[in-house]
Amino acid sequence: MTQEKLREYARRQNRAVSLFCIVQCWLHGWDGITIRRDFFEQLFGLENFKNSRLEWMSSDLKEFFPHHKPKHLSAYFHSVNISRLPFEQNPHIGEFEIWEHPSKEYLAKFYEGFTPLFSDTASYDDRLIAFYLSWLAQKQISSQLIPSVKEEL
Repeated sequence: MTQEKLREYARRQNRAVSLFCIVQCWLHGWDGITIRRDFFEQLFGLENFKNSRLEWMSSDLKEFFPHHKPKHLSAYFHSVNISRLPFEQNPHIGEFEIWEHPSKEYLAKFYEGFTPLFSDTASYDDRLIAFYLSWLAQKQISSQLIPSVKEEL
């Protein structure tokens, strides 16, 4: 994969994570969120984080969370605090929550009927985030349409 394609793929992944973080913050009333390395590993399928990938994440997350505090344990990237408010204002920071990774048997059974609908390149986590964000968008649209339908009746 070329560097440009890799960067674009990473940008899409990072934006999906930032949208998921926005929803998490909104649901819990947080100003920001802490994302541990193991969650990034699970979501991105990466074990080694190069400085360029960390810079990409920081750049892509800044659109929604302009304030960042990466945490390193020695030379090892451990987690990052992201916030919409400056850290000097003591924002309410929550802990990123993610689903457990299902077993291969469960996935095979679950996706059996949906196999033709999925791309071979998307991971389980990419698909789940996409489903979740699509569901939220549909829920928002339908909640906006329902009052107008009632008015017409």
